Amino acid sequence: MSTITFGKGVPAFGRAAGGSFGKKADAGRDDKASGEAGAGKQDGVLDIAKTVLEAAKDFRDEATAEICRRVIEAGMNGRQPSLADLRIINNYFK
Repeated sequence: MSTITFGKGVPAFGRAAGGSFGKKADAGRDDKASGEAGAGKQDGVLDIAKTVLEAAKDFRDEATAEICRRVIEAGMNGRQPSLADLRIINNYFK
């Protein structure tokens, strides 16, 4: 039997977590058109944080769930989440 690495079957998260954390494919085009710099990037980070939050809840990983809540709260309030929190979320499925 061949083994399948967890996370390889989720291409949308794999692309986002790879080299361009939080960037959607068309985010750059939308940001320039609407004049809101970083709005698309922030939405991508929130989407990933929400995905990781659901997984952390399923695994009863309270520490990671709290980190996700901090990132989501910062995004909703227009603040930048801490780099350490973003790294934990980025590496959660690795």
